This record gives sequence, structure tokens and C-alpha cells, in this order.
Amino acid sequence: MQVETNLLEKGPVTQTIAPPVAPADRKDAKKDDEKRPSLLGSRFFAATLLFFVLSSVMATGNLDRLKPADFAFNTWTTWAIRDFFSRRQTPDVVFLGSSLMLVPLDGVDADYTNKTIDGAAHHQSLFFEDQFKKYADKNVSSFNFALPGEMPSDAYLITRFLLEGKHAPKVLVYGVGPRDFMDNLLPSPSATDPFQYLSRFGDWSDHASLIVPDWQERLNFELTRFVYTYGQRSQLALDANRLTTALLDQICPKPPSKMTALELYAMRRTIMPDYRPFEVAPNTCLFRPTTDANRPKFLDNIDEYKKRYKTLKTETFNGQMSFLQDILNIARKRDIHVMLYAMPITDINRGLLSDKSWELYRSRLRSIASTSGASFFDMQESGAFKFGDFQDTVHLHSGGGAKLLDLMAKTMSQDKVVARQLKLTAGQNLPLEGLSKSKQGKESQGGSP
Repeated sequence: MQVETNLLEKGPVTQTIAPPVAPADRKDAKKDDEKRPSLLGSRFFAATLLFFVLSSVMATGNLDRLKPADFAFNTWTTWAIRDFFSRRQTPDVVFLGSSLMLVPLDGVDADYTNKTIDGAAHHQSLFFEDQFKKYADKNVSSFNFALPGEMPSDAYLITRFLLEGKHAPKVLVYGVGPRDFMDNLLPSPSATDPFQYLSRFGDWSDHASLIVPDWQERLNFELTRFVYTYGQRSQLALDANRLTTALLDQICPKPPSKMTALELYAMRRTIMPDYRPFEVAPNTCLFRPTTDANRPKFLDNIDEYKKRYKTLKTETFNGQMSFLQDILNIARKRDIHVMLYAMPITDINRGLLSDKSWELYRSRLRSIASTSGASFFDMQESGAFKFGDFQDTVHLHSGGGAKLLDLMAKTMSQDKVVARQLKLTAGQNLPLEGLSKSKQGKESQGGSP
């Protein structure tokens, strides 16, 4: 139907009026709506249901379940785990700590043996073992579980999941520094390389609120628990990659190369530095013998620590102190005596911390050690270490490291609990430089003032 009208005597305007919808058309539209499937009858629901059924079947049959010690590639952490479980004899002494412990331990042995040490493969302290024998007249074996960036949360996983049963040592030596509790650059405890591999060895859900405090991390964690295929995704991907690689090697073998495996590794790290950033190949982290004459120049890393100490994150500090408390409690239950050492740092690095933060750090260490029966020594307060003992603002070089390990051997040889654990004869009452008699008398007996 068309309607014409004149507006101000201008040309005719035409308007089209839509015809009414017939009742039959409305019935057809209603039938189309009825034909649309409901959510329960949709393909999405069917696919989701099938996915969970398959996941349940895989979980029941433990199909491709995560193998904790099956690693796609090696890092500082995986090298240490492999070596620890390959030992036929349980070490008497295990060292824990970050690079503040790792660097002196490996650097000192390089000097002591006058040989280049591959940090990824060397997990003991020959120098400490010989110094301890000199002071206590007792042979002991040691294992170095200190790792770059190791936080108390990582040391907790080592203690809880690895140092148990037949693998439990008699003595645990733990060297800590302020960074271990105050690292402003740490997103969360789950962000470290040690955590990625140590967390595979047991159920840490009782500490999830501390390890994955962010809601996104927590959601991801809960999905790994309740969705089997998602929780086993790393093992599934690793096995699929191995199968595919083996098949491709048969179809398209790798062409021969004049470059060594180490050269190929170095080239890949240069071209793709963000690919497997924590990977450590053999003979790539070397400690070479040094003397006072050829020691590398002091490295000023103060800018790095300005960022690390910029803001004291209360949740990080309290969380890591809580993990330290748990380490000592677990060790006590397993009859492992802990020697807790506050590691020395330079006055330059110490100056970045407020007096309040510094005193809070030291007082909490003393309190935790005292309530847990651990022996505590404050190496910073000892005054035994000078600026010249450091290679940067926090790490001792091999010369300072030898002083540290010698002092550790002395304090341990006179500790009454260590004597009982290692079945030592009466101590030699050796003078401990820089440590007052009050500290020798109280802290070396398993407590703190």
C-alpha cells in the first residue's frame, strides 16, 4: 500500500507501510525457536563432558602421570636433584642457600683442588670436609643444595620432599641473607626456577596461600589439581615431543655438523636468549682457580639491590620467614640438626636497608632459631669479613669463601648437637674469631640468645 501527500507544495513523498505479519509466519518462527538445541543438548556440552570423562579415565589409569625427575632439559636445580638421588650414600651434611652459599662453595673448591669446577656437576664441598676433619677428627660427606635465587620457600620444598627417609642428612647448614626475605623483584614464590621442579615431588596445597597468593596463580593451581590433563600437561607435552622428535629423526635425520654440542648450545643462546632461559648445559658455568693476584675486579651490583630492596613487601617477608620456621620444624621432627648462618654482606649493601628492616630481619632469625632448637650464628656481626673478601656487594669471592667455610667447620665441630648427630669426640674448644664467648656458649648449643 502506498500513501501520497504534498508538503509545502513540493513534490509528492511516497511512504511504504509494511503489511501485518500473518499468524502463520508467527507459528513458523516459534517452531524455529523450538528446534534450537538447549545447552544440555549442545555440542559444546557434549565435548566438555567427553573431555572430563577422558580425563577421569586417564587419572584412574595414571596415564602419562607426571614423573617428578623426568626433565625436558637441565637447570641448576635439575642437575642438583639428579646428583642427589644418584648418590649411594646419604650425605652427613647438606648445604642450603642462594648464590650467597653456592658461589663460595664452588669457588673455594676450584682454588683448593687447583682445578676448574663445573658448577652444574659439583655438589659437595671438599674444602669444608677436610677442614671439619681437621677440627673434629671425623670424616663427613657433604652435598651442596644451594641454588641461584633459592628462597626459603624453595629450601622448604627441598627439606620437606627430598631430605626424608633414607635421604635425610644428620646436619643441615643453611646460609641466609636479607635478599632471601626482602626481594622486591620476586612476583611470588612460584616464580623461581627451583620451585618449577621441586614442586613436582609432593603435595604443597597446604601452603598454597603463601606460594600462589595471586588469584590468577591460584586459579591455575586449582585447575592443575582438578583437571587431570591440565595438571599433567608438561609430561604429556614432553612425551609427545620425544615421540615426534624420534619419528622426525627417522624420516629426516639431522645433517652432520662441524660444531660441537657446546658450540651449538652457545649459538642458540645467542640467537634465542629467551628460549629456555634457565637451561644450563655441561661446562657452561665454570669456577676457575684464582689467587689474590689474578682475582677478577670487584663488581658493583648496587643498582640491582636498590631495586630488590626498594620496598619491603610485608607479605613476602612474613611468608618467607614462615617457610624458614617450617624448615626448622620439619628438620627437628626428622632429627636433623640445623646450623643457621646469617651470611655476611658488605656495608654498602647493608646501607640500602633501613635500620628497622635490618633489625627486624636479624631478630626474626634469632627468634625462629631459638624456638626451633637450631644453632644460630650471625656472620655479619662477627666482623670477620672485610670489604676485600667480596667479589661484589653480597657475594664472597673464593678467598672470603674459604674464611667462611673454615668458620663454619669450627662452629660445627664445637656444637653439642652436631657432636651427638655425627658421634664426635669431645670438642677442641677452638677460638672462633669474631664471635663472642656468649655466642659460642649459647648459640652453638642449639639455641640463640
